[in-house]
Amino acid sequence: MNNLQKMVLLAGKDLRSELRGREILPPMLIFGFILVFLFTINFPAAAGRAPVPPPSAGGIGSRTIAAAFLWVSVLFAGVLGFSRNASMEREGSRMEGLLLSPVDPAALFAGKALANFCYLWILELVVFPAFVLFFDVAPGTLLPGILAVALATNVGLASAGTLLGAASQYVRARELILPLLLFPIVLPLVLGAERLTASLLNGAGLGPQSQWFMLMGTFDLAIPAVGAVVFEYVVNE
Repeated sequence: MNNLQKMVLLAGKDLRSELRGREILPPMLIFGFILVFLFTINFPAAAGRAPVPPPSAGGIGSRTIAAAFLWVSVLFAGVLGFSRNASMEREGSRMEGLLLSPVDPAALFAGKALANFCYLWILELVVFPAFVLFFDVAPGTLLPGILAVALATNVGLASAGTLLGAASQYVRARELILPLLLFPIVLPLVLGAERLTASLLNGAGLGPQSQWFMLMGTFDLAIPAVGAVVFEYVVNE
């Protein structure tokens, strides 16, 4: 059995465990939904459909702010899931058992990251429609571009969340340490997602902000590579 098959099997194990226990997704989905509701409820009615006002010096449009709120909601809810996923492996010494199994640590990291990647997609299946509803934006404005933005975001976010979630489980105040470690690292990723989403909301498409895809692509290559190399050291320490 090669590492790719082991990665898929490990991710499947996590997803089946979640299907039985429902300890990760329900809090993520509820928290993400509530955040989107709270962030967007104060925007003017039909703000997502109203004509885009001309730019003003130093001004920030409501759609740019709304895009930022969308991805902050995803990030915060994602942290909740990353932390819970990592803590479940710590409970009962499950991680130690996985490390003793005939599985390469890189495959173990990739399997955990793939599970978190799936959790993020499920979260976004709830958060994106809620955003469309509360911000009153035409769905065609976001689709299909938002799917490409989400893919580029989820790869890096799941990888960083998996690595730092595992690292934070072996220190005190782990619920506080994970956000402190994660937020500065994924800031370029979330900023790129916000800029691309704002461009979609403003009707400009992804083209004017395509340089952000290059930055996000670099992040998506670097973080999984680093995680695959250092994951064994992180969980053993």
